[in-house]
Amino acid sequence: MAKKLIVGQSEWSISDEEAPGVAKLVREAMQSRTLVELPLLDGAGRPVTVFLNGAVAPTVVLDLDGNPRPSELA
Repeated sequence: MAKKLIVGQSEWSISDEEAPGVAKLVREAMQSRTLVELPLLDGAGRPVTVFLNGAVAPTVVLDLDGNPRPSELA
């Protein structure tokens, strides 16, 4: 399973190479309530830039564990 970022009902994948930087940017946005640009992948695996506004995002789920959950198929 891929690394994921979930904001509300939207979900994106994160490449292995970008994961540490994305985690740092998400933390920065949420702590400082600022806007950051995140290099992510859409549902088809195409690169996209997602703008995360830490001042308005109530919750963000950052799943960096690539292993499937018991309820997910590998």
